[in-house]
Amino acid sequence: MRVAGSSRRRLLLFGLLLWLVVVLPLGLLVGSRWEPLLRWDRAVVDLLQPPAADSPAYQGVLSVVTTAGTTWFRLLVLLPVAIWACRTGRMRLGWLLVACATPIGFVTSGLKLIVGRERPDFPDPIYFSDSLSHPSGHASGVVTLVGLLLVAFLRLQPRRHRIATVIGGIVLVLAVGLTRMALGAHYLSDILAGFALGAGWVLVLTALFDVFPGPAQEQPRGDEAACEAATLSGRSTERGP
Repeated sequence: MRVAGSSRRRLLLFGLLLWLVVVLPLGLLVGSRWEPLLRWDRAVVDLLQPPAADSPAYQGVLSVVTTAGTTWFRLLVLLPVAIWACRTGRMRLGWLLVACATPIGFVTSGLKLIVGRERPDFPDPIYFSDSLSHPSGHASGVVTLVGLLLVAFLRLQPRRHRIATVIGGIVLVLAVGLTRMALGAHYLSDILAGFALGAGWVLVLTALFDVFPGPAQEQPRGDEAACEAATLSGRSTERGP
């Protein structure tokens, strides 16, 4: 279903605002090494990482949950959805899924190079990576995954299930963000910037591709619509004036 003009503008505006109000300021503060933010970031990660370092079982749980933010997992989930969307005539949705799913990783990596922040260091590390830290790719990735799934399927659910679905998506997003800090892979500001980057990415591209994430059902594809119209016309003729 196509987005009404005003709704489309709101999606685009909100997505851009997330980038301008959250992603850009955090990037500037981190890049300039603003001391209050750095102290707060360090305090949070120092609180969350030691319990994981002391518990292999806890590390195992964190490692499983954090997988939801990886690129391969996102593609594994969204590729079948994109194929389903195209096969059922939802072409805008299919192209949106393709355009969103992979490039967000490159966008995040580019911002990492610009900001240039090193990952948290610990005397007893449990996470090792050569990549930079800000913003978090797992955070932007899981928000992109959840956002696209909501765009694709929320409208198809019964109304009574939609709130629970949204809450479940939010819980998954927050859980992945928590795992990144508990594993010592990211600071809090990395996670927040990643969340805002991913959410803005989905909103902006949803607006540009003219795909509506609301509760209304999509219009059926051309042949189905024609068949439905013919059926309704036949019924009207049978009833007469």
